Amino acid sequence: GWTSRYNKSGVTVWCREEDANTVQKLKMRIVCKDVTAEMLYDVLHDTSYRKKWDANMIETYDIARLTVNADVGYYSWKCPSPLKNRDFVTMRSWLPLGNDYMIINYSVKHPQHPPKKDYVRAVSLLTGYLIQSSGATSSTLYYLTQVDPRGSLPKWVVNRVSQFVAPKAMKKIYKA
Repeated sequence: GWTSRYNKSGVTVWCREEDANTVQKLKMRIVCKDVTAEMLYDVLHDTSYRKKWDANMIETYDIARLTVNADVGYYSWKCPSPLKNRDFVTMRSWLPLGNDYMIINYSVKHPQHPPKKDYVRAVSLLTGYLIQSSGATSSTLYYLTQVDPRGSLPKWVVNRVSQFVAPKAMKKIYKA
């Protein structure tokens, strides 16, 4: 089952332990009392605006549009020294559901975007956002992720660190 790891200031983080050789799943929730679901969706969906709130991002761009609500994209982020920076190629899909919104992604391979020499290609096993409207000017953001950063990091280190990094990331999205 899910174990609560953090619960402060409207942010809750749960983790689901997998076996010792697998990265854990994280589930998060943040209550956004003064942000509409539509605004949160726009913040998460706008790749050019992401530079404003995601200080770790190196670059992001669309590789290919698959349908009106699905694409393949590239994202890279800075890691603290001495670690190599990471990158992803993911298929992303999104769906407005009335006043609620969903965005999901998972890693894919793309023949024109092989792993880069100075990066470690991370893997999004499953990542998703659910944005639920909770009133005219408020919403709740749910985030589920299972990401393997790959490289030489032991899984237990990744699992431990992710529990502390996750709440900070949720607060940055809310403030954006």
